[in-house]
Amino acid sequence: MDESGQSLVLGAVFLSVLMGFLALAFDVSSLFHARDQMQIAADAAVAAAALDNKYGESQSEQSDATAAATQNGMLASGTVTINNPPKSGYHESAGFIEAVVSEPYPTFFMRVFRFNSITVTARAVAGSSLSGGCVWTLARSGTDISLSGNGGITVQGCDIYDDSSASNALTVSGNGSITAKAIGIVGGYRVSGNGGISPNPPTTGMAPAADPLSIPTPTPATGTCTGSGCVVSNSGNTNVSIPAGTYTSITNSGNGNMTLAGGTVITGNLTNSGNGTLTLGAGNYTIGGNFSTSGNGAVTVGAGMYIVEGNLDLEGNGNLTGSGVTFYTEGSNTVTGNGSMSLAAPTSGDYSGVLFDQASTDSDAVRITGNGGDNLQGILYAPDAPVTLTGNGSLNVSLDIISDSMTVAGNGSITMTNYAVVDNANSVLGKLVMVE
Repeated sequence: MDESGQSLVLGAVFLSVLMGFLALAFDVSSLFHARDQMQIAADAAVAAAALDNKYGESQSEQSDATAAATQNGMLASGTVTINNPPKSGYHESAGFIEAVVSEPYPTFFMRVFRFNSITVTARAVAGSSLSGGCVWTLARSGTDISLSGNGGITVQGCDIYDDSSASNALTVSGNGSITAKAIGIVGGYRVSGNGGISPNPPTTGMAPAADPLSIPTPTPATGTCTGSGCVVSNSGNTNVSIPAGTYTSITNSGNGNMTLAGGTVITGNLTNSGNGTLTLGAGNYTIGGNFSTSGNGAVTVGAGMYIVEGNLDLEGNGNLTGSGVTFYTEGSNTVTGNGSMSLAAPTSGDYSGVLFDQASTDSDAVRITGNGGDNLQGILYAPDAPVTLTGNGSLNVSLDIISDSMTVAGNGSITMTNYAVVDNANSVLGKLVMVE
């Protein structure tokens, strides 16, 4: 029996199958390219809609989003759907906007199988990185949020996010309470004693919240001091003014007042330990060692960036004031006011809204203690460090806190207002970001 014809038949079948796979691969490759183009259009659409929403132009969200998508590759047959808030994903909450861009994309070889076109869809989500929150504990060390003592903390009008997956990620003991607009926890919570939590119960089992902030690392100024004037010490009753320059150390330990000029570099420590006033003029400072204040003298810090490569210890009985200031530290932070404290972050620039910025690899503790009448405005950013808030009196602050963990202690009440209320338009936390 002659079977030579079967080889031709089988070869034709295999060739047809091979051509079919090649055709399918071509169409799939084209669809992936179309999907990438749709993602660009979706990103542009959601950025336009989010900007409209942020600046009170919500009536223009749809039209501006469609125009932006069209300018970035969407054809006339495409559609843009704006969802505020998003209907899917990790950010189904106020403060975020979702754009879904769809477009029928023609096929080529798949028409053999009656697929003349396939709808390609892409989505993007953007919004203020504040997202209604003002406390994020990132739990990089596995730690959590705890409250002890008889005092409590009220986080007015905003949310607390706890990324710890522990069963007692948020713990309230003693007679104190934690109150917020909403509380989200990856793990669970525990309340003991007479303490409380509100809302009760909080949301548990949430997906971990990402670090909402990304800011550049400042570059410290450098310099070398030679000669007899490198070490400055004022221990008497004389008032002195220190011109800008590079010094090994500067100490004010007597009753006299000391004034420094902006642009000063201190390779060692800056210390104010007497009864005299320390005034730092506006400008940027680099302190290679510790910046510490104690005693009864007042401290005034002018607007600028203060890079402290050692520890920042602002303590003592004198008043502590400063406006437009950012402290960048690579050691621990202790801010304790037996006098009144009034510190406010800058409202422009790369560090707009940032009051304390602790190096992201620095796990040294941050401690803030207030005794009433204090005014702190800004963002406390210490993503790898524990933060302790202690209120022995009534402590009222406008802070957003991003830290590894947070402890609230003491017998006083702490009231936190979202810093966005003060400066949402300029704060780096209030800027629009693409989150999905």
